[in-house]
Amino acid sequence: MKKITFLLLLFPVLFLSQNNFEYKRDFEKILQESKKKNSELSSSKLLERYIKADTTLTDKQVLALLINFTDNAHYKPYKDLEFSRNLYKLNEEEKFNQAITEGEKFLSNHPFDLKTLDEVAYAYYKKDNLPLSDSYQTKADLIFKAMIYSGDGTSIDTPMFALNPSDGQDFIKKVFEAKIGSMGSGRDKNGYFIDMLEIQEGEKKQMMYFIIPHATKKMFD
Repeated sequence: MKKITFLLLLFPVLFLSQNNFEYKRDFEKILQESKKKNSELSSSKLLERYIKADTTLTDKQVLALLINFTDNAHYKPYKDLEFSRNLYKLNEEEKFNQAITEGEKFLSNHPFDLKTLDEVAYAYYKKDNLPLSDSYQTKADLIFKAMIYSGDGTSIDTPMFALNPSDGQDFIKKVFEAKIGSMGSGRDKNGYFIDMLEIQEGEKKQMMYFIIPHATKKMFD
């Protein structure tokens, strides 16, 4: 996915995500639709296409897959952070075969983990397997596009949906290719938990907002 210029961040009117998704209005509705076999948002129909890195999936369909996964027994967003850290270490140590084996095994139950997708893509790249590297990167790009679809992220009232608590950081680093400044958290007017991350690009700074109450709920559960 090509870098989004800082101009887009400063002028949210240029985003096309203004009213596509509102957490209070849409989260539960999309979750229930994703569980219906005959729905256009059925996860059982869409997951196979995602696994094949099908770029014809719409942003709403990918968002529905992410939302559906919040109700999956394997969804343990805070616990899973440790796995991706260990996978990163394997790549740092140039243990690319091991990173691929362990990463693909993890993705079989956690198909939307951005950090793991990135590390597996990198390991395949270092093994000169560009088709498979591109396939994993395409899956990550589909998730980034769905995040943009969900909200422009420029205010606490228009946050981006993030599946995992680290996804906002990955979005800033991979999509904007920018550094992260201050980090904090808060709650919106509905009481939903929001991650707040500051983008730094040269002299410019901008706060971005990511909505993750589904993740914090799992932590407290």
